[in-house]
Amino acid sequence: MPPPTDSFRQRTRFVIKLGRALHECGATSERIERHLDNVTKMLGLQGNFLVSPTTFTCAFWEDDELDQFLHIERVEPGDYHLGRLWEIDRLVENIEMEKLSFHDGLAKLKLINESPPQYSLPIDSASWFLVGACFAILLSANPLDAVVAPFLSLIIFLIVRQTSSTPRWRPVSIILGALTSGLLASLVAAAGLPVNPPLIVLSSIIIFVPGLAFTVSLIEISAGHLISGCSRLVDAFMILLKLFFGAASGIALTRFFFDSVPQVLAHVEAQPDLPEWRVWPALLGLALSLSIALKLPFHKIAWGILSIIIAYSFAALGESYFGIFAGVFLGSLATGLFANLFSRITRGPSSVLITSGILVLVPGSKVFSILNQWVSGESILPGQSGSTALMVFVSLTAGLLFSRAILPTKKTL
Repeated sequence: MPPPTDSFRQRTRFVIKLGRALHECGATSERIERHLDNVTKMLGLQGNFLVSPTTFTCAFWEDDELDQFLHIERVEPGDYHLGRLWEIDRLVENIEMEKLSFHDGLAKLKLINESPPQYSLPIDSASWFLVGACFAILLSANPLDAVVAPFLSLIIFLIVRQTSSTPRWRPVSIILGALTSGLLASLVAAAGLPVNPPLIVLSSIIIFVPGLAFTVSLIEISAGHLISGCSRLVDAFMILLKLFFGAASGIALTRFFFDSVPQVLAHVEAQPDLPEWRVWPALLGLALSLSIALKLPFHKIAWGILSIIIAYSFAALGESYFGIFAGVFLGSLATGLFANLFSRITRGPSSVLITSGILVLVPGSKVFSILNQWVSGESILPGQSGSTALMVFVSLTAGLLFSRAILPTKKTL
């Protein structure tokens, strides 16, 4: 608790900076609002909050509700930084338990916000390379797909990283990345290598496909946060359209000179299919690379990997007995229960493990495949339909909501 000498303005500044930091870490609007409400009460204030992906509004008062201090600002949609989110949660808890003074907490929050990236460029690049390889292995038994996809994924990472640092190029950075992937994948196929270009494109851009954003938007809408949920839903759909436009444009460009591409890779023969047990090594590699991409601290990556394994195992078990919808429901339910139990025991933020775990369940690849089939008539993943993807999203959302009801977490993050 802050001492009585701390002014009203000092305490409100702390809450505002805390809200900004949580937004930049990728926390959902629902969790940010609930967490800030608890923090204002801890600091002896009263407040109301309205948070969306692009707006941040706070109203504070001490005694008279009509005598408010109002703060409104426009913010950019936050990226996922789960390690920083974990540190912020620990900081607030230390202030509440009086292990850290209020003034030291202000200084510590500034240090967390200004901390350097969790991982270096080579490690980030390696994680993207591994994501492309592992996802291609999960989707296809063709080893050549798993060889080409990670290199395209790495090239896209470098392109998007470079272009997104410039304001005028940032809105089209994802389009450029997907266009490059479609162009290169088609060129490799035109050169005679026996690969599946649409599947390679999907594997190389999968980290951009907003399956998690779709899921979060449905969760927020179901929880009554309509403004934030609808905003995330529209933003996710626009990202999906950008990705598809870029990929389709890259593939279409290749068709203009497809016949003139020299068959330099025609001597490469089709390789034997990868064995069925390839799934588990690929899953472990995908879990490791996604944990790095989500910026989990190195000493906490094991928790993220465990969450992903639990989600996939229960989903696979449920699907084998009851079908895909029940499988996704059980996977998300098990992930939510595990994350909430973890939060109760360690007092860590459950959202960190939930975000990690459900990444392997969100049907982002299904949505992209369905969009491709609608436009081009070609199916990347067989047996997919719009109703299937929608029901998977609903099952995933229901599992997370039931996990909250069965085993509620004591933490708001």
